[in-house]
Amino acid sequence: MVQVGDSFENPITRERFLFRATAATTGGEFCEFDLHLGSQAKLAAAHRHPGQVETFALISGSLTVKIGRQKRSVAAGEDVAVPVGTAHAWANTGDQPAHVIVRLTPSYLIEDFFDAFCRIASTGHANKLGLPKNPLQFAVLIDRHRDEFALPSPLAQAVAGPAVRALAVVGRAAGFRPDGTRTRRS
Repeated sequence: MVQVGDSFENPITRERFLFRATAATTGGEFCEFDLHLGSQAKLAAAHRHPGQVETFALISGSLTVKIGRQKRSVAAGEDVAVPVGTAHAWANTGDQPAHVIVRLTPSYLIEDFFDAFCRIASTGHANKLGLPKNPLQFAVLIDRHRDEFALPSPLAQAVAGPAVRALAVVGRAAGFRPDGTRTRRS
């Protein structure tokens, strides 16, 4: 279980998460963390949060966000909110690191996703985007967190969702776990 003060890093995406509040400390109301981004760091893939509002408060550095079809630069001191179910992506467009405070409301299991996401990358099991290399591991992770993440297009999600769930069944049978680890089958 992720606790306040825990820190995770994805060396591929150059993201470091430092947790300020977790589902356990807020009764599930929200999860909040400091997100430290290396220069030119960017999100692995555009996505939606089907039942969560995501807010970004840029403390330092520069950030470009795309929310729906609108793209904009965010300056230090600004806040940005991504409405429930809205496709979005972001990038640190500067040559300097950026510091963002991110809040997801409600929390669901989002902190467990970031823990697994960083564990997979830190152990060398992620591709150049920072996502799991093994499609079965990826399916198990995404299937576990389908309340938190969806593809940017609802149509794409409707088509891909059943395939991901089927692959996740195979992945779990092969020993892949949603925490980013794998048990060995004899």
